[in-house]
Amino acid sequence: MLSPFTRSITLTLGLFGGVFSPELLAETDPEHTSSTALELAATSVTAEGLDTNTEHTGAYTTGAMSTATRLNLSIKETPQSVSVVTRQQMDDFNLNTLTEALRQTTGVVVQHNDSDRASYSARGYGITNFQVDGMLNTFGFMKSDADTIIYDRIEVVRGATGLTTGAGDPSATVNMVRKRPTGQWQAKTGLSAGSYDNYHSYVDVGGPLAFDGRLRGRGVLAYRDSQSHRDNYRLQRVVGYGILEGDLSDDTVLAVGYDYQDKQVQGTSWGTVPYWNSQGGKAGLSRATNMAAHWSSWPLTDKTLFATLDHKLGADWRLKAAYTHRQSDTDGKVYYGGTGFPNADRSGMGAWASRMVGTSRMDVFDFNLSGAYSLLGRQHELMMGYGQSQQRDASPHQRNVLPDGYRTIEDWKHMGGIGKFADITTGLKGEHSRKEQKAGYLATRLSLTDRTHAVLGSRYGSWEIESSQPQYDNDNQWIKSDKNHQVHNDMWTPYAGLLYDLTPAYTVYASYTDIFKPQDRRDAGRKYLEPVVGSNYEVGLKGSLLNERLNLATAYFWSTQDNVAELDDSVAPDPRTGESFYKSGGKGNKVRGFEVELAGEVMPDWNVTAGYTYTHSVNGKDQRNNVEQPLNLLRLSSAYRLPGAWRQLTVGGAFNWQSETWAWSNRPTGERDATGNAVTARAKITQQAYSVVNLMSRYQFNEQVSASLNVNNLFDKKYYERVGFYNGVYWGDPRSITLAMDWKL
Repeated sequence: MLSPFTRSITLTLGLFGGVFSPELLAETDPEHTSSTALELAATSVTAEGLDTNTEHTGAYTTGAMSTATRLNLSIKETPQSVSVVTRQQMDDFNLNTLTEALRQTTGVVVQHNDSDRASYSARGYGITNFQVDGMLNTFGFMKSDADTIIYDRIEVVRGATGLTTGAGDPSATVNMVRKRPTGQWQAKTGLSAGSYDNYHSYVDVGGPLAFDGRLRGRGVLAYRDSQSHRDNYRLQRVVGYGILEGDLSDDTVLAVGYDYQDKQVQGTSWGTVPYWNSQGGKAGLSRATNMAAHWSSWPLTDKTLFATLDHKLGADWRLKAAYTHRQSDTDGKVYYGGTGFPNADRSGMGAWASRMVGTSRMDVFDFNLSGAYSLLGRQHELMMGYGQSQQRDASPHQRNVLPDGYRTIEDWKHMGGIGKFADITTGLKGEHSRKEQKAGYLATRLSLTDRTHAVLGSRYGSWEIESSQPQYDNDNQWIKSDKNHQVHNDMWTPYAGLLYDLTPAYTVYASYTDIFKPQDRRDAGRKYLEPVVGSNYEVGLKGSLLNERLNLATAYFWSTQDNVAELDDSVAPDPRTGESFYKSGGKGNKVRGFEVELAGEVMPDWNVTAGYTYTHSVNGKDQRNNVEQPLNLLRLSSAYRLPGAWRQLTVGGAFNWQSETWAWSNRPTGERDATGNAVTARAKITQQAYSVVNLMSRYQFNEQVSASLNVNNLFDKKYYERVGFYNGVYWGDPRSITLAMDWKL
């Protein structure tokens, strides 16, 4: 691995600011001076200088995407709200993980449960649908906070996406699109060093390999070694990615690839930091507080093998097939002070301790046929296909026995004397489950008139989930297995969108889709909750300006859902598996909101993404719920390459603001019951509205070498990213500085 920089680095690098110009709204065609894009394999150019791939374009938007409908449409032609985090934006703002990228995405709320589990939400619901290269992902959430070094862009479609993902919430679908081999040789490498001993290095090489460029390849290697502002926490991550792409004929392209992400951690927490002390006052614990043993660890290794085949049947028709196999493994022991209330002498806390071990496997295949056809004298587009995914999870049986007093923490500030507990696995088969989804889908884009278009779609399939949890006696003899099984056949999800071009630049639209989500959440009795059902609507206006280099969108949305799962924080997670339990939210959950977004190049060399979202969610009694998520959310990022003598310098900033959030918690009264447990009363934990400012600058010494400086949380704002989770809070990150050097051919 590349050696990290020296731990003491002092650098000042130039000029942060923004420039605002009345040219923002001008429909002129100024001379475009961004660098020429490399010729990429298997792309379709849909706008000047822009195609589906964003790498090498210097853009903050894309020419086309298919996450919402599987039809290759521009953002303006897509009848839903869409955001794209491009390769350029990730590079500008040092967005190295999925979490960091989504923090700068319109309408997405990022909150941590603990040091290694991030949750994402949009439009009042958790985001549970994830794709990689458009492939359906049956994992309920991304178990690893994926490193973005291997991705060209991240597409986020807000609202329901039943046509492409099947069952799901009307929140959003996140699609991570991998980098592809380029048509000519390129190589890039870089080193960075940041606050809290955060060191990173990478190598990215690709291009033609043989047969006059008909065989192309690309490989990416990256390594991160990082400490943290939290006590005793350390992360090491190894990333590997390789892909081969070959032209089997003039009409057929085959690609095979493999990606690998291995995250090793120490000092893993399993929950939040206590907000209340044992007397009912505020505990006042610092951002550095980490009630984890130094050896506490929840590692994760992801290995993914994938293949795609793209065959041109004729001038207007294509057949595509894809397969993905993914395996995630974890094996660690966690010890964290996640229960209790701290006393003045730093006692009062109890530990959650468990061995985190198990394997999750996923297999997905998909094929579709798409092309143009004529009907009633007009040209239309059609896409039809079939997909199937299966996920299998398994973990060994564990003995739920630990030494007496082992969970009692005498002094949470000094936990070095707590030894690692003995292995509690038995080698016997533990809980295992299978989840499978199959569906056929069909979509068409109809040109009803020169100005009026319709996008109609339908998905029809089935969903099945089953689980089994064996029970054993004290002699590890099998007693019985608790089994759960649910099947939902004949699931039909319609999709309809109507668009009308007011002018060549502006389009109004409306869209509708049903919501159906069989739930894999279980209640405290380990029974699956009944499926979620509902409807999702959206109307809006979209604009494509400045020769399609700038996208503007506004939308009003509303949705209804019944039987939504809500975390039952009155029940502790299963100490053996870490599973949290849920309860039904009942009938009538309704969400209404409004959003506006501007993304792209507002003038030559000035990129902007700006998005505001208002989301109001109520239950069946018209009482606001989801209060732990903000009503108002503002995301703003801007980067500007200076003109003239300062042309080598790019400066920019990001501004994130959100309104107040709060949640109920159990606050001690200072009294004890007959068993010695603390008596509590319900009380709010509130985070007032806050903003966080980030800055970036990059100096281009020549075509090969550049240096960049990023400052996150410039004013060192203290805030809670999450409140109320098991009576605690999760601190947001303090100010940090990162210096990077990059070299490329």
